[in-house]
Amino acid sequence: MENFLQSVERDLNIDRRQLAPERTHVTAFVPAKWLQSLKERRVLPAACPRPEGLSEVEVRTFLQHSVQKLPAGWTRVEIHGLRKARLGYPLRAQPPEQRCSGNVDTLHGFMQSVATQNYHNLWGRAHGLYARPYRRPDPPPTVPALDALRAALHRAYGCPVLQVGRNVPGTSPAKESVAKGVSLCPNVLQAEALLESADMLYIIYPYVQYCLHDIVTFSPAKLTNSHAKILFLLFHVLQAMRACHQAGLACGDFSLRDVAVDEKLCSRLRVNFRGYEGPGEEEENLVGGLDRESKQSCVQRQEVTCSACQKDLRDLVLQWVHGQVSNFDYLMHLNSLAGRRMGDPNYHPVLPWVVDFTTKNGKFRDLRKSKFRLNKGDKQLDFTYEMTKQAFVAGGSSGEQLHVPHHISDVLSDITYYVYTARRTPKAVLCCHVRSQWEPNEYPASMERMQSWTPDECIPEFYTDPSIFRSIHPDMPDLDVPSWCSSYEEFIQVHRMLLESREVSQDLHHWIDLTFGYKLLGKDAVKEKNVCLHLVDNHTHLTTYGVVQLFDQPHPRRMVGPAYTPAEAPAIARPLLQNIRETVVLEDIQGQMTDAVNGLVLEATPSETTWSGEKSIAGEDDLEQGTEALDSISAPGRAPDQPCATVPPAQPSTLPAYATDSKSSGVRPLRRSKAGAVDQLDVKITLPEGFNPLQALEELEKLDNFLVKGLSSEMQLMEQPWEEPPLGLSDLFQRDMQALGILVAEIIFAPRLRPSKPDASLWERFLMVRNLCRFHPKEIPAPLQHVLHVLLQLSVPVEKLLKSRLGKGTVQLFEYKPISQGLPPPCPTQLLSPFSSIVPFPTYFPALHKFIFTYQAKKIEDEGQGRELVFQLWQQLEGILSEITPEGLEILLPFILSLMSEENTAVYAAWYLFEPIAKSLGPKNANKYLLKPLIGAYETSCSRHGRFYLYTDCFVAQLIVRLGLQSFLLNLLPHILQILVGIESSREESKSFLGTAEDDESGGESPVSCVFGEEIKMDVEHSSAALDLLDYTSGVSFHDQAYLPEGEDFQSGLYVGESLQPQEQESLSLGRLSDKSSASEVSLGEDRPADGDSQKDKSSLKSMDSSQDLKQSEESEEEEEEHEEEEHEDAAVDAELTVVVDAAGASVDVTLADDSSEPEDGEGEELPDHSDDKEQTILLDTACKMVRWLSAKLGPTVTSRFIARNLLRLLTSCYIGPTRQQFVPSSDENSPLSTGNIYQKRPVLGDQVSKPVLACLVHVAYLYGEPVLTYQYLPYISYLVAPGGGSGGVRLNSRKEAGLLAAVTLTQKIVVCLSDTTLMDILPKISQEVLLPVLGFLTSPAVGFPSGAQARVVLCVKTISLIALICLRIGQEMVQQHLSDTVRNFFGAFSLLQELQDQGLTAESLSSCEVPVMEVPLSDGKLLSLDPTVLVELQKVFNPEMAYITYIPFSCLLGDVIRTVVPNHSLVEKLASLHLENVNPQNLQVVSLEQTPSVVGSDQDPRGGEPFSSPQEDTHSGTFGSVLVGNRIQVPVDTQREGLGLLRLSAVTDGFTPSSSSEDNALKHDLPRSTHMLCGNWLAYWQYEIGVSQHDPRFHFHQIKLQSFSGHSGAIKCVAPLGSEDFFLSGSKDKTVRLWPLYNYGDGTSEVPPRFTYAEHKKSVFYVSQLEAPQHVVSCDGTVHIWDQFTGKLLRTFDELDSKVPITAVTTMPPPYHSISVASADSVLRFIDHRKPGLQHEFRLASGVSAGLIRCLAVSPSGRSVMAGFSSGFIVLLDTRTGLIMRGWPAHEGDILQIKAAEGNVLISSSSDHSLTVWKELEQKPLHHYKSASEPIHAFDLYGNEVVTGTVANKIGVYSMLESSALPTSTTKLSSENFRGTLTSLAVLPTKCHLLLGSDNGIIRLLA
Repeated sequence: MENFLQSVERDLNIDRRQLAPERTHVTAFVPAKWLQSLKERRVLPAACPRPEGLSEVEVRTFLQHSVQKLPAGWTRVEIHGLRKARLGYPLRAQPPEQRCSGNVDTLHGFMQSVATQNYHNLWGRAHGLYARPYRRPDPPPTVPALDALRAALHRAYGCPVLQVGRNVPGTSPAKESVAKGVSLCPNVLQAEALLESADMLYIIYPYVQYCLHDIVTFSPAKLTNSHAKILFLLFHVLQAMRACHQAGLACGDFSLRDVAVDEKLCSRLRVNFRGYEGPGEEEENLVGGLDRESKQSCVQRQEVTCSACQKDLRDLVLQWVHGQVSNFDYLMHLNSLAGRRMGDPNYHPVLPWVVDFTTKNGKFRDLRKSKFRLNKGDKQLDFTYEMTKQAFVAGGSSGEQLHVPHHISDVLSDITYYVYTARRTPKAVLCCHVRSQWEPNEYPASMERMQSWTPDECIPEFYTDPSIFRSIHPDMPDLDVPSWCSSYEEFIQVHRMLLESREVSQDLHHWIDLTFGYKLLGKDAVKEKNVCLHLVDNHTHLTTYGVVQLFDQPHPRRMVGPAYTPAEAPAIARPLLQNIRETVVLEDIQGQMTDAVNGLVLEATPSETTWSGEKSIAGEDDLEQGTEALDSISAPGRAPDQPCATVPPAQPSTLPAYATDSKSSGVRPLRRSKAGAVDQLDVKITLPEGFNPLQALEELEKLDNFLVKGLSSEMQLMEQPWEEPPLGLSDLFQRDMQALGILVAEIIFAPRLRPSKPDASLWERFLMVRNLCRFHPKEIPAPLQHVLHVLLQLSVPVEKLLKSRLGKGTVQLFEYKPISQGLPPPCPTQLLSPFSSIVPFPTYFPALHKFIFTYQAKKIEDEGQGRELVFQLWQQLEGILSEITPEGLEILLPFILSLMSEENTAVYAAWYLFEPIAKSLGPKNANKYLLKPLIGAYETSCSRHGRFYLYTDCFVAQLIVRLGLQSFLLNLLPHILQILVGIESSREESKSFLGTAEDDESGGESPVSCVFGEEIKMDVEHSSAALDLLDYTSGVSFHDQAYLPEGEDFQSGLYVGESLQPQEQESLSLGRLSDKSSASEVSLGEDRPADGDSQKDKSSLKSMDSSQDLKQSEESEEEEEEHEEEEHEDAAVDAELTVVVDAAGASVDVTLADDSSEPEDGEGEELPDHSDDKEQTILLDTACKMVRWLSAKLGPTVTSRFIARNLLRLLTSCYIGPTRQQFVPSSDENSPLSTGNIYQKRPVLGDQVSKPVLACLVHVAYLYGEPVLTYQYLPYISYLVAPGGGSGGVRLNSRKEAGLLAAVTLTQKIVVCLSDTTLMDILPKISQEVLLPVLGFLTSPAVGFPSGAQARVVLCVKTISLIALICLRIGQEMVQQHLSDTVRNFFGAFSLLQELQDQGLTAESLSSCEVPVMEVPLSDGKLLSLDPTVLVELQKVFNPEMAYITYIPFSCLLGDVIRTVVPNHSLVEKLASLHLENVNPQNLQVVSLEQTPSVVGSDQDPRGGEPFSSPQEDTHSGTFGSVLVGNRIQVPVDTQREGLGLLRLSAVTDGFTPSSSSEDNALKHDLPRSTHMLCGNWLAYWQYEIGVSQHDPRFHFHQIKLQSFSGHSGAIKCVAPLGSEDFFLSGSKDKTVRLWPLYNYGDGTSEVPPRFTYAEHKKSVFYVSQLEAPQHVVSCDGTVHIWDQFTGKLLRTFDELDSKVPITAVTTMPPPYHSISVASADSVLRFIDHRKPGLQHEFRLASGVSAGLIRCLAVSPSGRSVMAGFSSGFIVLLDTRTGLIMRGWPAHEGDILQIKAAEGNVLISSSSDHSLTVWKELEQKPLHHYKSASEPIHAFDLYGNEVVTGTVANKIGVYSMLESSALPTSTTKLSSENFRGTLTSLAVLPTKCHLLLGSDNGIIRLLA
């Protein structure tokens, strides 16, 4: 190694301090640029730069294996070297025909290649035996090994060999070009560069961070529970070997350290070149001498070497025990066996602290306890253990790793190491690792302090290295040694002496047991308080250090002679006879004792058997809870009889057996027939000419004759001179295969091999492994047994194998037979072939390997590439998932998760991959693994392309189905709704489009709309296909781009769209994508949602087929297009008008242009289209549609609780912050509050943001009616505006301020939607609870707004607009009656300010004033407290302009009444006219108060009210009984399709043009009568539900009847709700299964017809359920039917096998299993998979008649066990993984009626003996036992921790599984009006807390 280091330094110019020698190579610390120039420019830089600013200590640390964080710009490489002098030997080339010929992927090709190889091998052997000895053969063609290697390297790595060093010729360009088109194998570790100097060949590899050795040593849990993972690693290694062998490169005697592995278990093989080097001259003689030994001694030699590997350690142990090796040396050797490395901060060698330095030579420490325990004390360790244990139990199987019960976390941490070595470690490193602030005094100053401070063990430096005490820091003193040592050197000497002392030696074995031995695991560890976290937490992350257990037996003690026997005989005072006798006896005993001790020690010394035969680590069982989640299924080979298809049928694991059978049985008859044939046809065997088979024999006779007779001598056996054939590549390849066999065995026996030395030769490793396989054959997993037998020839004794070693030059350990079980010697291709069945690789491995290779090969730079990659992977995924087993999912999942978490692929991975993967995982695991990345995809701040995919209704439908409704609502819904306000809608510059600019893209012609009316019938999983081809624009249609800023209006054109009719909502939630979900509709009419809704509802209810539906939606589409065209024409024709729409959502200005003005139609086209904006529009549009769809799907209670509540919270956040309160600039503004703007409020940015939120809120009210507005929204509004505690001088916080704005905005929406009667009913409430509190804040001189005057202005404008709206609605008489206070309060503010001004308090005078709050007396004698800063705000707000803007409209509106309502009208009028004088008169088109008839203005924001008419028409301003509203004709709602056209006409004649969405002008907009309106019982129930604040974990049954489902003619036998709780299935005696919708209709008395009826059954249906993964329905009437719930198509039936034993019970397995378990009357349980023919498994559960029939089955939620309940009261528990019966017990005295299984291995059973019992799977006694008094519980369901039960007497009971009281927590007798008939079946809807009750009269009722 020393020479190698020198040559690296010389040839590669790397400084020696940057190199660290490893076992087979050198690690170098080099700059990344150096490596880059080597790789890309193929030039070796002149010198490798030194690291600037890093000390030597740091560089040494960076070279340590466990350090991963390197300084920027630096990296590590591995340099492997070969001495060219050793590569001079000739190498036999591989004959071309020996390579596997033919296409091995087909069976035919494989058999052909096997036959050819066998033929060549047999011929070659026969030739070698019989022909070669008598003929001097031509020497086979050879090449020098060096050349062969060079060529092979070039082929394998595709990079040229660079010449380095002096005067070497440059590489020829021809060589360079060869490597271009080579496809490199992803499983071979690719070399960075190949270099050649005069005497060395260098291979530079990237640094291997984790290798297979690290996994088996430090993270063994990564491979436990799964044979698939080991097979997968083997699969990768074989792929790599195949690639290398095809390139002509031998892999060498690679070991676990040569397989690089990453976190996702992708492994790459690093070729080990040591095997290429021939022996040097100095070794030749030695080897030659060995080989000349006679053959007999060979066997003895084997015996000797067999234990060679153990010998080192065994001898060492014996030597130490007998005192021939020092303690120090022995402990250092153990450290190196455990892999600890000097100088590695994380994994430095440890030695015990032996004394505490308090007195001279110290007080000895107790070596029976760990230093951690001595330091912390038993109490604290017990506390740690108990706390972590409790947390672990609480966490269940998902217990976090931190919570695994443990005492200690590490033996020596990196912090402690740095504190120990602080004196010689640079300051920067200490600041990085120990404390970020430099505190030199905090480091222990003396050895005594150090020893008492540290909980960790000591390091060797304190026993060997005096320099560790000397400080390199000026401000840190040297480390003090105890006063009894004069110097550091003396201390080291004394300390070392103490380590070797007798006191330490006699107890040291205890310390070894604690640190490296059996006290690290199992019961001993718990007893010694030494449970180490690293060994028990089952961590699956990779690491390169940790605690390693070397021994699992108690370590022998060191022999120390008796303490009291000095060398000199002690003097005896009085020699008495008896004393002498005693002494003699004592001496004898003493002698015996020492012998005995010797004996014991020798017994305990590990012989080869005990060492190689270590037990597997104990204690794993106790901590099984901490295992990974998907470990539920054992490996394919281990459990052939488990219900999931783990053993794919395509691999007969006994192929070798077939081969031998065919030999014995198939061949003989063949011969016979041959013989017969010969008789009939005279077949001749033609021999070569001149061939005489007897010739050799005749020659031999002649020779013998000659010798005996001619020479009077006799025959002698001649020794054939053995010609050593030159080494061939095939020999090297055979050695590779043997190395592979050893590698596989080393993975299996890793724990037992830890004590063996790390650098053992291949030969030693082979013998070691053979021993282990001999002594522990049971530990070899089933899938690997055959391959080990083949590769290591386990069936052949070692002696016999050794005889097959020929000659001294052989590299392989032994020769393989030319044919073994019909196959040629093993090679990678053969093992990888599915036809050889040597290794039973699962069928999905090649596809999975391709998937991973695709994933790794692509470098993703941007989103486009990300999308492409995900799409490619998605295409491959289906193929993998169709065959994958849960074990394979564990391997695949990390790749999917990383795709879902990476920036550029997250959105696409969710869209393409979520559905297939979640389908395979099942809801429980999908929540565990996929929820976090999904939330990440929704949370990312940047607005990504394609992000709207995640907000489409079909994707959300998938989320609900695959994650479960509850989980979706709680975890994902809030993140999804966030988008409605999430993306900042304000853009810096405002961009104007003309309204018609983008009409060509509007939905009428949207690419998908061809499918407008048809329903695309397909599973949810394929729904992606509908949107696959869509461009961003096509899934969403742009309406006429009037994306109005006044954000409040639902009807502003963009969001109005049909409310999805029930027909469609339901069909979609069932997974059919209706047209509405793929193409956004264009809807412009005001009442579109209403009219279409009611009609279609009726039609869709009456007819199941969707033809009517189809017609209608087509019509509506045509009409829409017409409207749209009309509108376009209008816009074009009417050249006087210019509609300018601001794309950021700005206002629509309609100005009256002069006649001379040019039409500005072209404006829009010239402006650049900002795709950002467009995309955001798409995103919001998609999200709004999805929310509306979801609100209908979820039903009233869930929508109110989860959607509406979240939306209301979001509304406030729309207005937070000053930027959101800026007015939206419009194109022709002069003053901030435009002159011509009659009172209407202008939109602020917050309004644009809040627009979608309001749209969705209003839609919820559309769906469920007015109660939503009055019972849910209004209370929330009054909560928002309620004044805080003491309002005196309180500053609002910005959230409250935003709340006020949101409240006013929302109230405005509500007022528009309320009917007249309701409005009058709640007007006092609105006035008291909303308007007055808001005005209180607004006009208060003491309350300041965080955003200052701006916020006040906005709130002021919004409030006055709201008051005006209400005034308009109720007419002037009512205003006087109800709103006079409100109006008076508002205008009162002007007088207040005027009065203060009169007192001389103006903004100027106050700014100089320092007083925080002042008291000011007012004219009416009251004192007013005011805050000067607030006063300044008020003066800015209530200025003349505000007076003008507010007073004029009110005077128009109220006429003379205003003078009575507003006492200070004269003052306000004065202010208003003052404003008019200041304004430039040319801008005025609106004249002063007297000229009312022509009041016209730039219609800034029509929503707030109308452009007002003159006072003559004022009498009609109320909406009572009049059709005229302002100047707009109110078209009655019943008119079909009140389109825009109509409005256009009326408007234009009048000389006014409303903005592009007429709805903005609505004063009143009646809510349509939706079929889902809340009334009657639904309303009562809904009001109760929204009143309950939190979701109650208890089940409350109120007996409110909500719905009836009639259609069955026979008794209901079973009901099963689907996962998303919007449909349910029922099976009945009338031989049908029906599918029913669960949407709310009517007032609780309505009856709902079924959506679909399945009538293929012949008998009464007693079981129905849904297979979760494929979403199929399973129903059973004695025959199991599996059918598609969308189409009703029958997919598969499973009949009883014998008509005498019918099927009595069925249940479906939870995902990831696809199986159905079926029990028949003969107590046999069968598992079927609907995707595969035949049965999977069959188990007999009971024998004999006594057990009775199987009545019911249940499966645990994890799918690990199945419970069967018998009619005799017996329950049997079966383990699905092994097929073993875990337990059978008599649970009840009567017939078992029903069993259910719950989380946590709990099962609940009810019986005809009136009892309900809760059991823990393997505990004898029940957890709870309940008795029902009068009648048995025959139906029950689970709700959380409660059992909801039903009895024949129509009683509903609720039992808690947590409390042990024998009584139910509640019982309710069903009243006859709510439930008629007898209760037969029951199901709970967990999210909605409803009960479905089936009765014997065929009617099902939904109760709450």
